[in-house]
Amino acid sequence: MKSAPTSAWATFAGRVTQFLANIVAHRTKSLVVLALAIAMAATLIVVTRQKFDSEPLDLLPQKFESVQGMKEYNNEFSNARQLVFGFLGDEGHADDVEAFKAHFMAEIAKQPWVVRKFDSIPLQTQEGQMELQGVVPALLLNLPPDDFKEAMTLLEPSEIAKRLGRIRETLGSFDPRTEIDATIDPLGLFSRAMKPLASGSFMERSSLLASEDNLYQIAFVITNQPGLGAHECQEMMRQVNGFVDQTVSGWSGYKPRVYVTGRTAFAAQISKSMEWDATLSAVLSILIVSGLFYLAFRRFLPLAGICLILCLSAIVAIALGMLIFGGLNVIAIAFFSILVGLGVDFSLLLFGRYQQSRRRGASHPEAVFVSVRDIGAAIFYVVCTTAIGFLILNLSKSSGFAQLGTLVALGVAFAGLFMVLFLFLFMKRVKPPAKTDFMLRGTTSFVEGMFCEPRFVLGSATVILLAAAIIALAPFFLLRIDTRPTSLQPQNIPASIALKVLSEKLKQESDPVMVLVDASDPQEFRDRWEKIDAALRDAQSSGQLKSANSPLPFVLSPRRFEQNRAVLKSVDFQQVDTAVRQSLESNGFDPDAFQGVFQILSQLKAEQSRTGLPDWSKLFPQKSSWWFLLDNFFSSKPLSAAGYLRPANPIRSQADQRKIDDLVHRADPKAIVSGWSYTLWDLIPWAKGELIMFTSLVAVLILLLLAIVYRRFSLWAIHASALAFAMLGLVASLKLFHININLLNTLAFPLVLAIGVDYGIQFLVVSRREGELKENLANVLKPLSICGLATFAGFAVLIPAQNPALSGLGTVCAIGVLWCLLTTYFYMVPAFAWIAREAPATPPSPTSPTTGGMGRL
Repeated sequence: MKSAPTSAWATFAGRVTQFLANIVAHRTKSLVVLALAIAMAATLIVVTRQKFDSEPLDLLPQKFESVQGMKEYNNEFSNARQLVFGFLGDEGHADDVEAFKAHFMAEIAKQPWVVRKFDSIPLQTQEGQMELQGVVPALLLNLPPDDFKEAMTLLEPSEIAKRLGRIRETLGSFDPRTEIDATIDPLGLFSRAMKPLASGSFMERSSLLASEDNLYQIAFVITNQPGLGAHECQEMMRQVNGFVDQTVSGWSGYKPRVYVTGRTAFAAQISKSMEWDATLSAVLSILIVSGLFYLAFRRFLPLAGICLILCLSAIVAIALGMLIFGGLNVIAIAFFSILVGLGVDFSLLLFGRYQQSRRRGASHPEAVFVSVRDIGAAIFYVVCTTAIGFLILNLSKSSGFAQLGTLVALGVAFAGLFMVLFLFLFMKRVKPPAKTDFMLRGTTSFVEGMFCEPRFVLGSATVILLAAAIIALAPFFLLRIDTRPTSLQPQNIPASIALKVLSEKLKQESDPVMVLVDASDPQEFRDRWEKIDAALRDAQSSGQLKSANSPLPFVLSPRRFEQNRAVLKSVDFQQVDTAVRQSLESNGFDPDAFQGVFQILSQLKAEQSRTGLPDWSKLFPQKSSWWFLLDNFFSSKPLSAAGYLRPANPIRSQADQRKIDDLVHRADPKAIVSGWSYTLWDLIPWAKGELIMFTSLVAVLILLLLAIVYRRFSLWAIHASALAFAMLGLVASLKLFHININLLNTLAFPLVLAIGVDYGIQFLVVSRREGELKENLANVLKPLSICGLATFAGFAVLIPAQNPALSGLGTVCAIGVLWCLLTTYFYMVPAFAWIAREAPATPPSPTSPTTGGMGRL
């Protein structure tokens, strides 16, 4: 009863094989037209839908609120379009650095791509003081009602006369306070309006424009960059770099080193480096695979076919990826080198089996049939296991790695299909080999040796693998996971180097924790920030926080404006204006020199009849440096803002993170807490959990698939134990060689498992093939060796990549694939040979070649 399904499946598989073999052998022109049509359609999709994303945060899991907060901050705040310029001089050239910086910023202000610049403290410039006086009425009306009433008493004629008289008396005493009062605050309204700002370090950014020795100075620029995509960032940096080169070359004085950093610089350089990494890794993969193939088979035409089919598989996968995702993260484009290493396996196995048949005298159509029949099942199993491992990345909630996994899975599936359909088009004129080559002789000798006496090699390999397992599982050998925030960003690109110099010279601490608030109406916005600000002040007073800055002083309250305008309506500004002019003249001042005072009075008078809230975007000129303060807090959305806090001690554990989380969410449960140092402690447990969950899930699915395929416990146990030993050997290697992996590299472990299972599957196919087992095994080990080396090379070429996530993925997978290859040769082969020696020989059924050979094992 149990043989019926097997017989039905064998009949169906035979018909499919016969159908494909007939098409491949006899429908050459139709296949050529089909390949060209597929290539043209895929190319059209890629060209018309070309959209690549270089956002590094897309590599992080989006399920965390902290990650979403960082993405919102990057996309909605003007900091996304901000560039930071650093000027570094040698000892004794502080004045020269200052002169060059002044010239540089004067020239950059003339550039059409610059919206505004910030290179000096605006309060220290006359222009900045005048601009700030323009917002005094708004800040006054935003005061608590009691404070506003107290401020309005300053407009009484007696108070005006008293204050201006005091200024007159102390003016010649060289008191800085008197100078400020006389120039920008003669009525005292300015200081009352600025009172809320005294509670925070709002000028901290301005005070860090230079190092202590003044040899390193910085300046900020906001650009008019239209978008935040990779190409927009690259175009902006092309203009910036051109301006820097032109300005430096045209300066005749001392030339300090100029550094540029910021999101635009990072995005442009990361995307550019990723494009270079992808191109370089793809070219190297093709060259290495081509060299290995030619070394093994000494044939050019099939090699050309393999390269074309791999390119076709890649472009079809990219086209479908763009249709599925709408756009692709730049890291996903690096899938091509992985595809080359995996997809070439199919061609090597098909070509190896084809040559074996031709050596026995089979014609081209007969050899095609045998190759498709014997290797087709292996290709199907490999596609399934590889797809499981890479598609599992979709569960990681990392859009970049989900896209990478999907592209590899699609590419491998198409590579398997296209190799079967199109590879034999390049073999029709290839003459059958006249004699065996050195690699085939080597694998034949190896198999003969294993079948003669497998116990020594099997025992030695088992001892070594057990030792590696002990190291991998031992708690006193630690697997190093790099948890630094910088571990996920390229270290050698100019923007990263500039950021490192800035941090060192200005002695900056780690990035602050951000608190993001989105509200539905202005009063809710104000109320929520009042609660958060109060909580932050209390925590700062208790020593939990080192510093805290919130946008509260600039968050306008409709309730306060309504109450304070009611008080303002009782003020007679005609009387106030007269009193000010009389007091100025009586104290010997020229009223025309105090136009700022009369401007404030005029604005307050206008507020008596106004309703609603003023628009911050109209309070300061577009090019005002004060925007660098406001933009630090407010996003492009009307009711969205960020506050910043620095814990008294760095966040070094989840417990520290939870304290910050509780502090903020007790005040506002809907606020988002983010920042690299904070988010890191969401990512660490996630990475460890993904390592265990994904690897276990892939292992269970693969072991179930192998159990269905093998249907014999001894063979299943050998394959399963080989995979376990390979994974433990990978961990042991990382520990012994002190190779650090970053948080995203944990996703590489299930990939190694999915790839490594492929080699053992070939033994299943060989054992079920008609003919002599040892001969078949030797013939499959030759292409299998090239397959393993090609896969290893496909990952190894990623190691020099500048992107740490990509480089780490290449490192882990390359080492893992090497262990899988070694366990295949020195553990699985002798184990299979040992079982074959012990098992009674049963000849394969002539009518069912796919099942007959198992009896020998």
